[in-house]
Amino acid sequence: MSIGLAIENLHAGYGPATVLEDVSLTVNAGDIVAIVGANGAGKSTLLNTIAGLVPASSGRMRFGDTDIAATRADALPRKGLVLVPEGGRLFPFMTVRENLEVGGFSRRKSADFSTWLDEVMDLFPILRERQGQLAGSLSGGERQMCAIARAVMSQPDLIMLDEPSVGLSPKLAHEVLGLVQTLRDTKDVTVILVEQNVGEALAVSDQAHVLDHGRIVRSGPAAELADDPAIQKAYMGL
Repeated sequence: MSIGLAIENLHAGYGPATVLEDVSLTVNAGDIVAIVGANGAGKSTLLNTIAGLVPASSGRMRFGDTDIAATRADALPRKGLVLVPEGGRLFPFMTVRENLEVGGFSRRKSADFSTWLDEVMDLFPILRERQGQLAGSLSGGERQMCAIARAVMSQPDLIMLDEPSVGLSPKLAHEVLGLVQTLRDTKDVTVILVEQNVGEALAVSDQAHVLDHGRIVRSGPAAELADDPAIQKAYMGL
């Protein structure tokens, strides 16, 4: 299986404060990979560092054949790597359709742009119904779906999702995480998933890494970690 993302000995943080220490992990193309851990473990910092929003102080990051450790954040979507931050951060006074079109800005001149927009709306039927509605008036679940759909509009190879179910009811959270599997299966997208609901995250993932105080302390098949009593006790309330 080809490598989608490879991180070696990554250190990163904010000013003098180091958050990530010696993080190494591999994400195979086509996998859903969960990053789990307690609040403050460094999960969001890891995604933001991969996305170029937090500078790495040392270490290597390769996306496919490209070294992205020093790549500007605004250049990464064109290379096929996108981040959906916690909360989605839609443009609230733009319509759903306009938000999706912004997500596909790098593909606007492509002959298949309209076809791709239709395909994305097929994946998220509620967004087709709401396409003329202001994004700020959507429900929590609809906003999250719109944020994910906006990322898909750039036709990415890898999507990073930071807490996609935060603030959602258990039913909506289950639906959103189910869409993650649909994306992987129908659009051949690799996914890195940071999710507060560890049980749900492991259930939809192929591989998982446990982050604790900025370090990877466990890695393995997601199903194996889900069955581990120590993981269940520490992160799943079992």
